[in-house]
Amino acid sequence: MPFAVVVIEAGDHLGGRISQLEGLAPWPLQLGPEFIHGEECNVLKDFIDAQGWEMAEYEWPDRYFFGEGVGERRLVVAEDADENDPDVREVHRLFAELPGVPIDRDVTALEWLRDIVRCSDKVLALAESIYANDFGTSLALMGMQEAVVEQRGWNYGEKYLVLDRSLLRVAEALAKGIDVRLGWKVSEIIRPPNGASGPVTIRRSTGESLVASRCVVVAAPITALKPNNPGSITFTPPLPVVKTKAIDRVKVSNSVKVFLAFDAPFWPEGLFDVVCAGCFLPEMWILKYPTTENVGRNSGARMASDQGVDPSVPARTKEVVTFFAAGNLADELSRMERKTVVERALDQMDEMFGTETDPKPSRSRLTGSYVADWRREELVGGAYTYPTLHAFGSREVVAAPDGESVFFAGEATHPGVNPCMQGAMETGLRAAAQVLSAVRPPKSGL
Repeated sequence: MPFAVVVIEAGDHLGGRISQLEGLAPWPLQLGPEFIHGEECNVLKDFIDAQGWEMAEYEWPDRYFFGEGVGERRLVVAEDADENDPDVREVHRLFAELPGVPIDRDVTALEWLRDIVRCSDKVLALAESIYANDFGTSLALMGMQEAVVEQRGWNYGEKYLVLDRSLLRVAEALAKGIDVRLGWKVSEIIRPPNGASGPVTIRRSTGESLVASRCVVVAAPITALKPNNPGSITFTPPLPVVKTKAIDRVKVSNSVKVFLAFDAPFWPEGLFDVVCAGCFLPEMWILKYPTTENVGRNSGARMASDQGVDPSVPARTKEVVTFFAAGNLADELSRMERKTVVERALDQMDEMFGTETDPKPSRSRLTGSYVADWRREELVGGAYTYPTLHAFGSREVVAAPDGESVFFAGEATHPGVNPCMQGAMETGLRAAAQVLSAVRPPKSGL
């Protein structure tokens, strides 16, 4: 039998954390996700392939930069470092083999590397920039039990792919033909008591209500499910204590992107991504998108003019460098003045690419800048969930249906600790199967 499906979105655009910045370059910049991680068993890649869209493959990382924090100052091609630098080889070996990770207790990645493995300071710096930052956290926060779950469950391959258009187009294609209500922030979900089946009322923060005759799938960020967070969703009757405790255990770090726009490149030709060990900011990359992907404020795009960027900047911008930082460092950046963050990012660019004849190329080439702080995003309150200390097994509890009417999806419910888009899509497929199983009458045994 046919089902009527309504999707309600708290924000003013499709895609949630898929969000764009316009007005800093002739093309849109991606405030949220940018990469497709892995080419195998990947529902996101399969969906993109079905649309007939193209993807480009990139090497990650493309280069390493060793800053003064590790006693060096040099830019190295990743292939050469992987082959010839013992510290680079060691950090990759450690995270591939995970030697010495306790099986009877949880420890942070910092405790594992520093106290159990007893690795060098340079390996620690590389682990912070390569692995912890990519997980969206810091070594001091990262729980190794959940990290082991992801390492053992990762079956997507190792390719880094970039779509030939904004990931916003994926959200639009997924929503095609579906009744989507934007700007519909949920304040309360009222469901049948004792897990029974029946209508579920979804109340909007402005007072309106929708009634689902049978099932609701909750795919909000986990920050919206934590009872003590401002603006979180109230469940009536309350969710079981075992689920609320599991929700509380799974954590979200902050992430910050620093965009620096320039009128010409001053780095090696073909450079894509640099992991920066012993530096202020741990990673940078350089990408371009078609100018036709600009969508304007009416489609939910953030405008660079919000931070005082002059409207003439895009016409003068030829390149944009994106720095990405997560975890404790992102919290530090949040507390800094935006001007200070930009100045220190430019200092790092000069340290990386300055020459004797042009020691400060970033200043003369800069056309504009923008700092995106995900902790300040009201509807998300951070980046994405990360392998959390003492949260082993909690995601399965968060993912479990609440009776026969309320189901849960979203990257936080993925037991593989996979914060990538395909992880979120997999949980949606799982929740859809659970809904169908709940609403379809059992087959006759006759």
